[in-house]
Amino acid sequence: MPRIKIKNIKLNFKNRIKMARPKKNAAVEAAPANEEKAAKTTKAAKKEDAAPKAKRPYTRRSTKQVIKFELSNEQAQNADKVSVAGEFNGWDINATPMNKTLNGFEVEIELEKAKTYQFRYVLNGNTWINDPYRKTVDNGMGECNSVIEL
Repeated sequence: MPRIKIKNIKLNFKNRIKMARPKKNAAVEAAPANEEKAAKTTKAAKKEDAAPKAKRPYTRRSTKQVIKFELSNEQAQNADKVSVAGEFNGWDINATPMNKTLNGFEVEIELEKAKTYQFRYVLNGNTWINDPYRKTVDNGMGECNSVIEL
């Protein structure tokens, strides 16, 4: 049986018939080449105009954790000023003042992970109290300190 050649039709690998694209003449082929060159020039110009991308700095997992200390108005015994003193601030009663809220006082402190800290709340600069929700340890002065373990 003789082979029959059919122009402008070709079979793809799934034996579906597709219309072949007509061949371009030399004049038509010159235009796309110029368009490609123009497109490349435009892309290059955009790259030059664009701000250089900042490399994302390598960051390790943080060794610190933010802890929120809260004390209700009832626990604060209606104090006007409350602060947190502990091992994390050298037991300085003025270093970490707490912010007054509707429900009491609060402050957030960033502390090193995998450590244990002793602390106490200081009411009006002279009354020291423990956190009622934390365990306590003897501080060696006849009183106890609250403990937070990270």
